[in-house]
Amino acid sequence: MERLIELAQKIKDKTLRKKVIEFLTNPKLSSDEFKKYKPTPIKEVRVPFSVGNVTVERGDLVTHTVAVTRGCINLAKIIEEEYGIPIDYDTLIAGALLHDLMKIFEWKRVGGEIKHSGIMLDHSFLGVAELYHRNFPEKVIHLVASHFGESGPTPPRNFEALILHYVDSFLSLTEFHLYGETAKQPMQILVVDEETMKKLTGEKSEK
Repeated sequence: MERLIELAQKIKDKTLRKKVIEFLTNPKLSSDEFKKYKPTPIKEVRVPFSVGNVTVERGDLVTHTVAVTRGCINLAKIIEEEYGIPIDYDTLIAGALLHDLMKIFEWKRVGGEIKHSGIMLDHSFLGVAELYHRNFPEKVIHLVASHFGESGPTPPRNFEALILHYVDSFLSLTEFHLYGETAKQPMQILVVDEETMKKLTGEKSEK
């Protein structure tokens, strides 16, 4: 939790920073209907992640959240420096820190296995509902709602949301390869030159 709070301290807006830290340290569900679901301590949360028909148990939620938030900050700096696109760092950091937080209600460990809690809303819907209840800014709520990307119910509509989606997706795949069976095998990489790519895609060569 100390690592998450340290990143939250980078939020310049005092009101937003306070809201984020309060949510991180007290991530309860406000609705009476959902109080029957008890949270798993954030340090203990492990989440299954699937690629195709292969599912692995990813690393802990704290490490994932810290990595995603740091990745978002660093990518945002590159986008600003190289493309001159201004990034709202407060919104980006808040969204990155909170995007997966409600997984503490979605997953639990039973014996040695990760089991779904039975809750009927996924972590993104739970997060959006709780953020709305706590009067978070619309932009922050949008980042949590859209972090699944174009395939989700709410597609990213600004650069902050795009950054979060792609950093989250990349690091999720990194964890899949790190903790799954593929970690025991060499990763196969195919390098194709431009001319070969044009032949494969049917494009005409300029030569």
